[in-house]
Amino acid sequence: MARFNSPEWASRIDVQVASGVIDAISRPRLTTFGMEPSPDCDLIAVVARHGRNVAVCEAFYPLLHFLEIVVRNRIHDVFSAHFGTTEWYRLAWIHPKETALIDKAERELREHRKESTPDNIVAALTFGFWCSLFNTRYEPRDGNEPWPTLIRRVLPRAPRYARTRNGIQGRLEKARKIRNRVFHHEPISHIRDLPAQHAEMVELLGWFSPEVKEHLSHLCRFDQVWNDRLVSA
Repeated sequence: MARFNSPEWASRIDVQVASGVIDAISRPRLTTFGMEPSPDCDLIAVVARHGRNVAVCEAFYPLLHFLEIVVRNRIHDVFSAHFGTTEWYRLAWIHPKETALIDKAERELREHRKESTPDNIVAALTFGFWCSLFNTRYEPRDGNEPWPTLIRRVLPRAPRYARTRNGIQGRLEKARKIRNRVFHHEPISHIRDLPAQHAEMVELLGWFSPEVKEHLSHLCRFDQVWNDRLVSA
């Protein structure tokens, strides 16, 4: 069985702990981390790899937290001002796909006995909804669609080359995929360019709000955790 010197938490994994963790999490869930039916399977290494993924996901959380909240609030504020109503999501240019998500959010609010106020609806809508607003269907058809007119107001610090609906959509979709993997407890520590993706998402956050990007820089431990790799004893 492998033993580890680093990170410190990995050095504390022994066979008893590894066996208990594997029984609790389930062997099928750990196949991505090297779990095999063979009696020679290194249980300590499997649990250490899984633990590293948990640590990396945890380190990614502050960025995901701020990005999701800032994106939805920025869009809501700018759209409300531009369209003259905090219920802009009820206007005719909203596509049926997004209308269905709004209806679902309202149903969930009713189930929790909450009012369907604009603030509650904005908070209840999924990150996927906000990403979908950058779809090509929100470019001009009858003159009321938001893009490209509102790009600069929604992302005030985006450089000129980045002020395109398509480019922002691509970045948000990358962020959404990582967000879903983290929130659904799926592996991300195997993604080789994860530091580059993290840096791109930090840059994107700064285009929405440089102040939040600055605040994040004092909270985020991603680089430290990513570089603290498993080291065998």
